[in-house]
Amino acid sequence: MNGYSLAHLDYINPRTLNILKKNGIETVGDLLTYYPHRYDDYTITPFLEAVPEETVTIQGFVQSRPTVTTLRGNLNVMNFFVEVDGFNVRVAIFNRHFLKNKINFKEYVRLTGKFDLTKRNFTASEISFDEFSSNIQPRYNIKGIKDEKFHELVSQVYYDFRDKIQETLPEELLVKHNLLSLDKAIKYIHLPEKMTETKKALRRLKYEELLTYQINVKYMLYKRKSEPQGVAIPYDEVKVKEFIDNLEFTLTPDQEKAVEEILCDIRSNYKMNRLLQGEVGSGKTIVAAIALYAVVSANYQGAIMVPTEVLANQHYETFLNYFKNYNVNISLLTSSISQKERTQILRDLANGKINIIIGTHALFQKDVVFHNLGLVVTDEEHRFGVRQRVSIVGKGYLIDHLKMSATPIPRTLALSFLGDSDISILKTLPGNRKETITEYIEYQNRHKVFEHIAEQVKQGRQVYIITPMIEDSESMDLSNALEVYENTKKYYRGIAEVGLIHGRLKAEEKQEIMEKFARNEIQILVATSVIEVGVNVVNATNIIILDADRFGIAQLHQMRGRVRRGDYQSYCFLISKATQESTVNRLKLVAEISDGFVLAEEDLKNRGPGDFFGEKQSGNVMFKLADLVEDAEIFEIANEDAEEIMNSKKLFILPEYQYLFQQAEENYQMKKEMLE
Repeated sequence: MNGYSLAHLDYINPRTLNILKKNGIETVGDLLTYYPHRYDDYTITPFLEAVPEETVTIQGFVQSRPTVTTLRGNLNVMNFFVEVDGFNVRVAIFNRHFLKNKINFKEYVRLTGKFDLTKRNFTASEISFDEFSSNIQPRYNIKGIKDEKFHELVSQVYYDFRDKIQETLPEELLVKHNLLSLDKAIKYIHLPEKMTETKKALRRLKYEELLTYQINVKYMLYKRKSEPQGVAIPYDEVKVKEFIDNLEFTLTPDQEKAVEEILCDIRSNYKMNRLLQGEVGSGKTIVAAIALYAVVSANYQGAIMVPTEVLANQHYETFLNYFKNYNVNISLLTSSISQKERTQILRDLANGKINIIIGTHALFQKDVVFHNLGLVVTDEEHRFGVRQRVSIVGKGYLIDHLKMSATPIPRTLALSFLGDSDISILKTLPGNRKETITEYIEYQNRHKVFEHIAEQVKQGRQVYIITPMIEDSESMDLSNALEVYENTKKYYRGIAEVGLIHGRLKAEEKQEIMEKFARNEIQILVATSVIEVGVNVVNATNIIILDADRFGIAQLHQMRGRVRRGDYQSYCFLISKATQESTVNRLKLVAEISDGFVLAEEDLKNRGPGDFFGEKQSGNVMFKLADLVEDAEIFEIANEDAEEIMNSKKLFILPEYQYLFQQAEENYQMKKEMLE
């Protein structure tokens, strides 16, 4: 079906072929799988069954000549009578006076609209003089061809080729879930007579999309481990244990488990592809440090790539502290270092003198060459583009890759986006950290928060004040960092030193301010959301987020995590002028729920998978019909089936699974070529 070109069909003219090609439709398969994006349901409602004030479609015959009345402005209304199931109904339709000559006595009309409470009057929003072959009208939204014409073409092609539509799902799955055959599913999605048929078709096609995708993902994981292409790194277990035992703190059970899983990957002969997921402050950095030390103990190099220079500098200082008593050479590579320094670092990296390199996007530039790279760690890796991640991992031979994220990822996204990754989760926070007290504050009540800040500063604590903008804007009434900074300095003069950090500052300026804040030379730091990622000041226990409605749920939760780094009680205040109920409810949700995974599920519902990670990386998971949020139930069923199909080896041994196997193998080869 896919291999049959539409150009061979004599009833499609060259102009139409060209339009179809521009819309990505060249074969019979392309055409039949170009699905409607919605349906208009014109199912006729009998007069006696019509509910007043509810939208219905009725049909009848005109009983009077129409009259047109001009109202205020350009508004006009046309009235006429229609006999509907033996009842005389007065119809009103606005701004359709140009149809007056078509409304003749005994003319058939189909009307969509609402009855009033008496059911004697009907206000129509749509009018048609044609009797449709079907009450359900698919809408395709295809450029250059009207829906009716496209639907007619799809209908003709379907009936010409229906006997060539081959089933793609095994019979046992069709029976197990009471699914339509592919032939019927394609018919009912394009040519339904009732919406119930469309719903059955959608269920079948969505299930197949999700099942195929999950099998593809699990097949990738299977191939990575069953046909290993990695390098087993024989790290020194004694040295690694000694390093862990000498830490100034004890690892949490979650950290111990994650370390064990990561070390197992490092010593295995398959290429590690693992996500280390944990709340802000859960201790991901020390886990990464242990993993990097392990590869260094085997004479390999390690690299950690981070999204901002502030975070790179912070990791650098942290790693220097971790390894101060060890013979480990650590360097920092960012775009702001001098050319002379950069040249020396690149030379030392290439000859193996540097054991661990920490840096930003500067790490994946072409002239960065490693002597023997064994492990790459990417922190908040979703902030890097796909090419950037592949570039850094490609700087060595079959490099192990550890990805870290403080963004809790909903189950459906973890299984779909990250299904070919192993996942370690840190849920328990180190030490005796208390839950952050979070409050939603209406803008007019913000003064009580400022009094709280003064009290906290007197107790020796520090504060973040977050704003969504750097400067004032004529188009938006929002708090901006420059104005808030000046006002805060005046308000807390003699009480606290106030600093300012935002995205326009040079890297060295940001670093200097952060160092002053870390030394408590600055007690209140006014900042934009650059503070969101990686900043670690244990004594900062308060965060005030102005115009909090301008930030997403994930951003708010991450920023709140900045003040839960020590054992002191922490506070987060979400201040907003918003009055829209849905916006206020979103802020109240963040105030009430501290579990990042619960919030992540809500965030997914609000934003959808396309924007969840802050960039359109869901292009990897673009389905024609399925939606990971709306179709979560179908997704769970498809995922369970995919798991069973892989574990039972049905994919490899049963003929009826051959189509799914071919899809998985083709997907695997395509991804493999992309990474090579």
